[in-house]
Amino acid sequence: MAETSSEIANSLVPLARQPAMVLLESGYLWLDMGHFDKAREVFVGAAALMPKSEVPQIGIGAVEFAQGHHDKALQAYRVAQRLAPLSSLPRAHAGEALLFMGKVPEALKELKAAMDLEPEGDGARLAQALIQAKEAGALPPPKK
Repeated sequence: MAETSSEIANSLVPLARQPAMVLLESGYLWLDMGHFDKAREVFVGAAALMPKSEVPQIGIGAVEFAQGHHDKALQAYRVAQRLAPLSSLPRAHAGEALLFMGKVPEALKELKAAMDLEPEGDGARLAQALIQAKEAGALPPPKK
């Protein structure tokens, strides 16, 4: 039986779900190993292949965030939000970047929006964990 095109792929070339997942996972593996240039290259390539998917943009944001480039991470998360306005995960990640940028009120707005969009989703769980970490004082204080 032939594999059907992936919903996440929505790609320029036919890309089945499994190869799309392997491609994205390889970006996260490079990221986990600290090979930021290679991870970025994978995610940028995936974004070119899957221009209507927010998933590669979240990966690009993760690479920037891991390097402390919170403003660039936020830019990537905003692109992901535009691609998937009803997805909670881009909003939660945007909230995280905003927290680390010291923009707490804006961050909390994003985190609460993530929880409202998909109360049982991964984005809501991330948002809740970030709010709890902030309340516990585990995250950096706002920049002055």
